[in-house]
Amino acid sequence: MTAWPTKKLGEICEINMGQSPASSTYNERQAGLPFYQGKKDYGEKYLTPRVWCSNPIKTVEAGDILISVRAPVGALNVAKEKSCIGRGLAGLRASRELDQDFLFLFLKMKEKDIASLGIGSTFTAISKRDIENIKIPLPPLGEQRKIVGKIEDIFAKIDEASRLRAESSTASLLPSALHQIFTTQQHPYKLEYVGMSQTKQKAWEEKFFGEIVEIDTTRNTKKELPFVGMEDIEARSGDFIGSRESREVRSTTFHFDTRHVLYGKLRPYLNKVFLPDFEGHCTTEFLPLLPKREFLTREWLAVWLRCGDTVNDIMATTTGTRMPRANMNKVKKFKIPLPPVAEQKKIVEYLDSLSAKARALQSLQQETKNDFSALRQSLLSQAFSG
Repeated sequence: MTAWPTKKLGEICEINMGQSPASSTYNERQAGLPFYQGKKDYGEKYLTPRVWCSNPIKTVEAGDILISVRAPVGALNVAKEKSCIGRGLAGLRASRELDQDFLFLFLKMKEKDIASLGIGSTFTAISKRDIENIKIPLPPLGEQRKIVGKIEDIFAKIDEASRLRAESSTASLLPSALHQIFTTQQHPYKLEYVGMSQTKQKAWEEKFFGEIVEIDTTRNTKKELPFVGMEDIEARSGDFIGSRESREVRSTTFHFDTRHVLYGKLRPYLNKVFLPDFEGHCTTEFLPLLPKREFLTREWLAVWLRCGDTVNDIMATTTGTRMPRANMNKVKKFKIPLPPVAEQKKIVEYLDSLSAKARALQSLQQETKNDFSALRQSLLSQAFSG
């Protein structure tokens, strides 16, 4: 295979460095051209029109490639219409011997290399000369277009695979199972687990929260115990992400042990429900709950608290917008469905197994997401290697 010749972008591209107009010439409502303003603070939005400019200094045409020359250096977009560009961007327009889409895919492949050209202590940036000196392989124009077509076909298939992966998200598996359990008062293996026929199946008993759960606000007096703050419990999963080392705090704390369920009353939508496997003390934003064992296990109490319907009902009791807290006097009047304790344990086992499967699938999905990204880069690298 004959190697493709290369040329510098400065030889075959028109490179238009952006320049911001005076702030008085643009705003959100003023008629004029869309204004792309490159700023790192905008995150991914920095390559979308921020305002409209009535007195443009530097413009690009529809189809011109926009490249960020300030952090994040090298990020790409395409102008959808004639627009004004700020000093954080440059517009690139290919000459007749270079296909514009071929150029875009090449720059996408070189994105990390271009980013590495950035210099500066306060913020990184690249110059027009840096862009001009980038070398691009230059097969015949017809070959460029064939390469673009093949890459776009493959990328379309990757996008479809990625879409299917996203649609098979495991994020709703556990909430869906919880909703089913508490709305139908059964679960897929209920009859199998408890050995009941359909005709003998009975509705679950219900009792008020305040009848069967004690809110234990015993103040902690021990010094050598781990401390649990709100930041130590992961939202929704209830996983402990803090330290088990002993820790004293000056403010009042509640004592807890392995009999309790810790319920985060602050911002109930975060669904911070923790089943401790150690003795400790916690912030008063957590309420140590003691379930009466003859009616329910602490695991069943945690399952009920984590159910989306319960979360919504508790949120409806809160007051305050910035720091909403559950009104436990109202929660005490909520009814908890109570299957027999043996069945509670079986349902919890089922949910635990479902949760484990969901986490394994989530890990696999993240791996495939990373694989898709790596595949794109690999295809681009191969395409431009000749």
